[in-house]
Amino acid sequence: MKTRFVRLTSCLIAVLGVSACTGSATEGVAAQQTGTAEDCTLTQGYWKNHEEAWPVTSLTLGTVTYTQAELLAILQTPVKGNGLISLAHQLIAAKLNVAAGAEVDASIAAADALIGSLDIDGGGYLSPSSTSALVGALTAFNESTGDNCAPPPVCGDGHVDEGEECDDGNTTSGDGCSATCEIETPPCCGDGHVDPGEECDDGNTTSGDGCSATCEIETPPCCGDGHVDPGEECDDGNTTNGDGCSATCQLEDTCVCPT
Repeated sequence: MKTRFVRLTSCLIAVLGVSACTGSATEGVAAQQTGTAEDCTLTQGYWKNHEEAWPVTSLTLGTVTYTQAELLAILQTPVKGNGLISLAHQLIAAKLNVAAGAEVDASIAAADALIGSLDIDGGGYLSPSSTSALVGALTAFNESTGDNCAPPPVCGDGHVDEGEECDDGNTTSGDGCSATCEIETPPCCGDGHVDPGEECDDGNTTSGDGCSATCEIETPPCCGDGHVDPGEECDDGNTTNGDGCSATCQLEDTCVCPT
């Protein structure tokens, strides 16, 4: 039975090392709540392979703050007898679990205190004997409910999670399922809205009014362009009178009297 000493606060300042009530930490908490048990946790292996599901983009380990890219690099680093790396792996997972809604475990604060200002990705070292107890405690915390815990919902993973209307496996809008996993109304010519693929949309599907029935811009009729448009009786490619088709594209009487 693990000891819990404080519930997740709205800002997660002390545990995650994220400043005040703004930024990625609090946004991540709101985004990652799944309606499952409050102490739902996932393993460091899950977080290492699902960076898109991270509820925050930075964490403080000890007294040093790392970006998501740096944290992922640490998770990929082999332990090779360095207790600091082993402890960091489990501490990263524990803090991500807290950001995703789990209760805070007392081992997190103890691990931060032990790490202090050591630079984890810059050659810092702790003996395995000094970290083994905390590594074991954090591992137990991270693996306590992972097998029965639904992963945080992620738009674009191809699975329709709670709160999503659709999920087509990408975050591209305009394909029927938006970047926020909401069903998009298919483009409809004649609805008065210029959708992707339409040049115009005048609210009808009538051709000849500047916007065609397929929502393409129509060139206004032009006498003398060689094309008989609506309202023209002829069009001989010029606007010269006396050649059978007048300057206004009307047929002329061209009877020629014998000499």
